[in-house]
Amino acid sequence: MAAQPPEQLVDIGAAADIAPGKFVTAKVDGRGYIIARVEDRYYAVEDNCTHEDYPLSYGCLDGGYIKCSLHGSWFSLETGQPQEPPAEEPIATFRLEVRDGRLLLDPARAA
Repeated sequence: MAAQPPEQLVDIGAAADIAPGKFVTAKVDGRGYIIARVEDRYYAVEDNCTHEDYPLSYGCLDGGYIKCSLHGSWFSLETGQPQEPPAEEPIATFRLEVRDGRLLLDPARAA
């Protein structure tokens, strides 16, 4: 089994600052992330549509999915898999933990 890179958690804010059904964006080392809350579960995905290299943060959430506003592709927040064309490649998902009310992102480790 390949060794995992060391844990590199980045505090990106208070969990309570994200209302259910909403998301915020964060930048870590120049890379954009979407931090979404669906009910009481939090997700971290890249802020980039794999179809046209367009920010997903211009889109909207619907349950556990985010829509790219450019061409209408939907992606699963849990798996990153596209749900509708034209996107065919998944978006990256990242490990996100809630500790003591803080959101901790591991930008080096896929979820």
